[in-house]
Amino acid sequence: MNARYMLTGFFLTVFLVSGVLVVRRNFVHLGELPQAYASEPKVKGPADAPIEIQEYSDFQCPACQRAQPVLKALLEKYPGKIRVVFHHFPLAGHQWSSIAHQAAECAAVQGKFWEYHDLLFQEQAVWSGPQNPTQLFLKDAQILSLDVDAFATCLADTGIQEKIKQERQGGDRLQVRSTPTFFINKERAVGHLELKTKAEEIIHRTLKLPAEKAQEPEAAPASAPEAAPASAPEAAPASVPVAMPTPTPSTPAPAAS
Repeated sequence: MNARYMLTGFFLTVFLVSGVLVVRRNFVHLGELPQAYASEPKVKGPADAPIEIQEYSDFQCPACQRAQPVLKALLEKYPGKIRVVFHHFPLAGHQWSSIAHQAAECAAVQGKFWEYHDLLFQEQAVWSGPQNPTQLFLKDAQILSLDVDAFATCLADTGIQEKIKQERQGGDRLQVRSTPTFFINKERAVGHLELKTKAEEIIHRTLKLPAEKAQEPEAAPASAPEAAPASAPEAAPASVPVAMPTPTPSTPAPAAS
């Protein structure tokens, strides 16, 4: 009798352990990403910069592309004073946005996020067409001297997809309703025109700089900020500071978004 119970217990234990292993294999946790897929936050500028601009952007969004020269001009005008933090916010209405963000994250794994980021925006009109742009993204990886085989494997990794999804959900919690949306020292700005005016205002106020001579307002472009799905929560008023997440370097974990 005892032998029969022991045998039953043995088979039950094997069954439970096997089930746990199957679940672990199919459920990817950010904390369990392979070490090869751990990347640092997508940050440009010193950690102690008095101005922090957090950007929620979509690589296939024309309005996001228009914001890039504004960011570049601000960084050049105030060297060492601005820290830019990029957050993935792919919109559901853009066919190739998700794979573009995954490609950028895979470039970040190999230490070249910003270079790949720039290429995606520069070539936006090329890869946004009806054809699947995966081959173009692999070519860009080659142009930047990335390990193309590792990059291709990363493009299919569900852990990287999960990581991007979680960044997008972080934007949802902050009531991001359109791209590009920026938080400049926690104050919201939407679109490249508001980024330009509000950033200057906050920079001058924070750094106690003299006011600049007023300029003629720039005409609104054809590509206005693009709205996120209607199911997203209502946006907070633009003048209300919003609590932002503090990006911290990812801690590589043992191999198991």
